[in-house]
Amino acid sequence: MTGSPDPLELALHMICSDHFALRPGELLLVAADPPCLELGKKLVASARKIGHSCELLEIGLVEAPGKAPAGFTSEALSRGAAALLVSSKSLSHTEARRKACHENGVRIASMPGITEEMLSRLFAPGSAELVDRSTRVLAGRLAGAAKITLKCAGGTELRLSVRGRRLYLDDGFYREPGRFGNLPAGEVSWSPVPGSTEGRIVVDVAFAGLGAVEGLVLEIRRGKIAGAGGAKSRRLLEMLSGPAERMLGEFGIGTNPLARPGAVTLEAEKATGTVHFGFGDNRSFGGENVAAGHWDAVVSCEELEVDGVTVELETGRKP
Repeated sequence: MTGSPDPLELALHMICSDHFALRPGELLLVAADPPCLELGKKLVASARKIGHSCELLEIGLVEAPGKAPAGFTSEALSRGAAALLVSSKSLSHTEARRKACHENGVRIASMPGITEEMLSRLFAPGSAELVDRSTRVLAGRLAGAAKITLKCAGGTELRLSVRGRRLYLDDGFYREPGRFGNLPAGEVSWSPVPGSTEGRIVVDVAFAGLGAVEGLVLEIRRGKIAGAGGAKSRRLLEMLSGPAERMLGEFGIGTNPLARPGAVTLEAEKATGTVHFGFGDNRSFGGENVAAGHWDAVVSCEELEVDGVTVELETGRKP
């Protein structure tokens, strides 16, 4: 890449080189639904301008997280060596995405709700290594964890078991066939032992599908939402209408020092000083819960207790 690229071109250069390690001749697909179509076109133009083979895959509107729209198929995705999913809602927990990765080796990064501003801010030179280092440091402190207890300033009090469960790292490197994660990246997560989670979650940052939230209270019994109150609770219960959708399928911790908590769950859940709780489908995290989608609740949290030992979560963020 020569000259002084604009921020979007620089972001695409970082994604293609650092995150995907895209090789000459490999095709990058950008899948975009109608609300994200203009950004998708800009990404394709930027990728081509810096010398990569790139095509736009226009798909139908993503009506709910995990629900594949028209045109979003494993066959369409498998035309490329790598794919960016630039959509209004998440496509991570779809059979099409899983099949493209697991059976056809496509490297995929999901970017639901991504904006041009976020791309310009979060993919500066050196950002990939920074996020990877932060993620692996925290993962090292959590290795072999069994029991987790949270008491967050906003009112969340929860206990859950991750005994014997695999700790997943979303470090942002999708260089080998079949690798998948988010961009921006930066989290560690487990699928909790089914039925082990008890307590109360007070959402004070964001909830997928609801945007920015403060004061949404979720009562968790035997790993499921048993009741909800406060801000946007009625909309939440309508959105998560079945027992499978109300199952807690993921517990994650943000590790990206560049990310900021805000209305876009994609970025908020990656921010240091936050934890998130994923409800619904968790097969991408080693779980067994089959649901119509996957919804993340993001909560501010400065520390947690792991097997009786306090682990502080880094809250200092880059400006």
